[in-house]
Amino acid sequence: MRSTVLYALGFLMASFSLNIHAEVEEEITVVGTRTERSINDLASTVNVISSDRIEEELSRDIADLIRFEPGVSVGGTGSRFGLSGFSIRGIGENRVLTLVDGIRIPDEYSFGGFMDSRRDFVDIDSLNRVEIARGPVSSLWGSDALGGVVSFTTKSARNLIKDSENTHASAKIGYSSVDSSTVGTLTLAAANETFAGMLIYTRRDGEETENAGGNSDFGPAREEPDVQEIESNNLLAKLSWLPSEGHELTLSVDYLENETDTNIFSDAGTSVFGTRINDRITNDEKERTRYSLSYKFDGEFPLASQVRASIYHQESESVQFLTESRTPPPFIANQTRTRQSTFNQEIDGITIQATKELAIGNSDHTVTYGMDYYETTVETLRNGRVVDAAGSVVPERLPFPTRGFPTTEVENLAFFLQNEIALLDGKLLLTPGIRYDDFEANPEGDAIYLDPRQGNPEPSSFDDSEVSAKFGALYRFNDSLSAFAVYSEGFRAPPFDDVNVGFTNFASGYTTLPNPDLESETSESWELGLRLSGDYYSASLAVFTNEYENFIESFAAAGFDPFRGLLLFQSQNIGEAEIEGAELKLDANLEGIGFDNFFFRAAVAYAEGENSEDDTPLDSIEPLTAVLGLAYDAPNGKWGTNLVWTLVKNKDSSDIENPCVPGVPFNGRNPCRLSTAGYGILDLMGFYRVNESLEINAGIYNLTDKEYIRWIDTGSIGSDSAQR
Repeated sequence: MRSTVLYALGFLMASFSLNIHAEVEEEITVVGTRTERSINDLASTVNVISSDRIEEELSRDIADLIRFEPGVSVGGTGSRFGLSGFSIRGIGENRVLTLVDGIRIPDEYSFGGFMDSRRDFVDIDSLNRVEIARGPVSSLWGSDALGGVVSFTTKSARNLIKDSENTHASAKIGYSSVDSSTVGTLTLAAANETFAGMLIYTRRDGEETENAGGNSDFGPAREEPDVQEIESNNLLAKLSWLPSEGHELTLSVDYLENETDTNIFSDAGTSVFGTRINDRITNDEKERTRYSLSYKFDGEFPLASQVRASIYHQESESVQFLTESRTPPPFIANQTRTRQSTFNQEIDGITIQATKELAIGNSDHTVTYGMDYYETTVETLRNGRVVDAAGSVVPERLPFPTRGFPTTEVENLAFFLQNEIALLDGKLLLTPGIRYDDFEANPEGDAIYLDPRQGNPEPSSFDDSEVSAKFGALYRFNDSLSAFAVYSEGFRAPPFDDVNVGFTNFASGYTTLPNPDLESETSESWELGLRLSGDYYSASLAVFTNEYENFIESFAAAGFDPFRGLLLFQSQNIGEAEIEGAELKLDANLEGIGFDNFFFRAAVAYAEGENSEDDTPLDSIEPLTAVLGLAYDAPNGKWGTNLVWTLVKNKDSSDIENPCVPGVPFNGRNPCRLSTAGYGILDLMGFYRVNESLEINAGIYNLTDKEYIRWIDTGSIGSDSAQR
């Protein structure tokens, strides 16, 4: 059973509130239209998670963040490499655009079994809100918004300070038994009419995530998690200046670092090409630093009543180090093998956006237009060696150092235009939008990449462009009932590591080829929705169909080179897929039926999908999931509880592309997926407000001590993670 307790101490701390109040609150979003809008005014599905909700649900990371959001998931729990990126409606990884204050977070990148840089680069204690746009929205946000957008907005001084005050100070400490983790967050803010400043610092320390496994043996039969020590630090600082009415400049610095040490006991005793693995110890570090200067204007200019602009620089680095004790045949003397893999990414960009409200005849128009420009530089490097018991270096089949792709600079320039048109006295809202993206990749074949021992071909430049469109319509039948329909397009530009992947293994007889003729992955989405709301409730239903084309398969077979005697592999556009589904959501204040201070919420998500090429199931589809919650808030506001029941359908072998076969050992070279049983888990959360300066939040998760496996985590059960 997972038990989590958080204690929050502070001065002038924002008051605790449940998600539903005396009347159902209106949620505001920006990601759906790039302008502030109520989610009820959108011809699309967007979810908003507030900082209050993050606190009341005791979220520790991005996986906890969407715990009660069916249809959205984060995998990687218990893996050496940590949490992966978001998956929305069955599409994930770099096909979901993830933003922090409008700036793209680093890409996911993996190569072989020892390099896997993932996208968990955000500390949630720094967040003011999270917005999740479901479905493609490249007409607004460009490349990578193929499956949707997750937009993080960080806190600011004016978010934290009460109207009657000009300072804020708070501290939070917490503990979670699931991974013996502790957290401490200090928040300071001050503001006057001209300036505002804020500083947030968070420190986290933890261990491996507990599971229900009982086998603690060394080797692949191990069920208990591999031993880990984890620590992270996050610093967010902001300084704002209001030089005159309607104008604001904000300088932001955001820094996060994380270090994870893992003893991979589950690999002990395994064999690689006849060599026995005795033990593996890893040290994985990552950090992200962002500097940005943003400008806001609200007033009246001939061409704009609102302007948003920002200029930014962000750099990230992932360094993953492995030390391995091994014994080659004839199994007499040990060797020590080391591997160090790095992945670095820098992005510099500028965004300018303007909005103008117009009245033309009997119609009202909100026109949003602007441009995005960003330049990304990416590089990777792998190094290593093998040393025998006498300290002598042992020759290897692969030369080091080496790169998985040439250092590459990617430029993207985009222009977008959207018009929100209100007709029939606001009953009908039409939203056409279009965006043009032009992108170019220029690789640099340096001495390492072009080392003759590597056998890599000369890298190729790449350039292309995409036009993405959207058209949405919303009709209000009355104040309580509305319906919407939307067609939207998404795309993902060919990744740098697919255009110019570089790797030759002469011993195994294969090589990879660049492919400058790759086309962008594209998606088309059709969605219909219905919304019903009143003083004490809100409900929504959405059904959708998403079609995806030109999915890129890395390392697809490309023939044979008779001159070098090597098999050829090359990234190619070969995949097509279709995903259909439905989502239902209900929030209700039960005061409307006589149960004062009780609140109910429910959410259900269903999807099914298949590979259109061979009609096989898509493993990225989550099982049918429902979340039911019942909350109580005491009349005096001093305490409250929230009971949540999560129900997940089973995932059997008929829904899996390559299901594991009973009796066949599972290992990293058998990429099958385990079927999972259906389950239901109960979580209980609550708060007690001691006084205005002290509040205690606590939660007990999995009250019935249910053993279960999340489907999305079966993908990370392999050579770096004990089978659960």
